[in-house]
Formats: sequence, structure tokens, C-alpha cells
Amino acid sequence: MNVYEVIPRVSPEAIVVYCCDPRFQTAFGPFVESELGLKKGQYVPLVVAGGAGVLANPDRLPNEFEFLKNRFELFHEHFASIRRLVLINHEDCVYYKTLAGKIPALEEYAAEPCHWPREDLTRIAQTFDRLLSHLGWGVELYYAGFTNGDRSQVAFDRIRV
Repeated sequence: MNVYEVIPRVSPEAIVVYCCDPRFQTAFGPFVESELGLKKGQYVPLVVAGGAGVLANPDRLPNEFEFLKNRFELFHEHFASIRRLVLINHEDCVYYKTLAGKIPALEEYAAEPCHWPREDLTRIAQTFDRLLSHLGWGVELYYAGFTNGDRSQVAFDRIRV
């Protein structure tokens, strides 16, 4: 039997929400550690399809919004040390393409699904202010965009609204 190390006592200072797209996993970890300054145990990773995208459409995706809202409230209750919420969207998100084809209320995503993950960050900030500000967290928004033609590298831009 193999034995693996865990962190016995944690006081995470942030929740980091990002997409489960396997293409981006090698970039998310180093970004969180080196650019956000968060080591393992200092943040709660919340990895879901579409990352923060569901927060842009609470009325059109109520079940998915409720899922994230409930998780945020659970973490808020369990970890009083959390002060930051980091929300990351990325270019070429398969989740957005899927929504465009399956949910009539989101047909605008079908026209140009590639730009919606970035544009939605403004709506995500508005949703947080409107429906989740009671948590008292500072919100940071980031967008991971490709930097080369073969789509093998990304850079993270902080989005300020």
C-alpha cells in the first residue's frame, strides 16, 4: 500500500475556480502558485466545466449557479480564513460551445463562442456583486488566452471591471 502526504492543518485564504479542460491543467497550477502566490493548502481549488462561466447566467443556468453558490457558502462557513475568490475563464472553452448547442436561451454563444469566456467576466463580476456579495470576499478575474499559433501556451490577463 502506498502512503501519500496531506496537509494536516490548513487555513486557506482563497478559492480558485477554473475549468476542468485537460489542455489547461498544466498552466493553471503554476499560475496559481507563481502569479497568485498561493501554495497548495492556501487555496481551495474548485474545478468545474466552464470554470466561472456559470456565474454569468444565473437566470438561464439556475441549477449550475445554485451548485456553485452552495459550494461558496459551504466554504465560507467552514473556512473563515478565506478572503479572496479567484475566477478564471479561458479561450476556446468547450463548455461554452456545448451551451450554445443545447440551451436555446444561450444561442448567442453559437455565433462566436471563442470570445464569450472573456466577455462574460464582466457579467460574472456583476452577478457576484448582486447575489453573492454577502460572502465578503474580494473577487479577482482572470482570462487565459493562447499566445501562439499551435495553441500550446497561454498567458493570464487580469480583467478589471
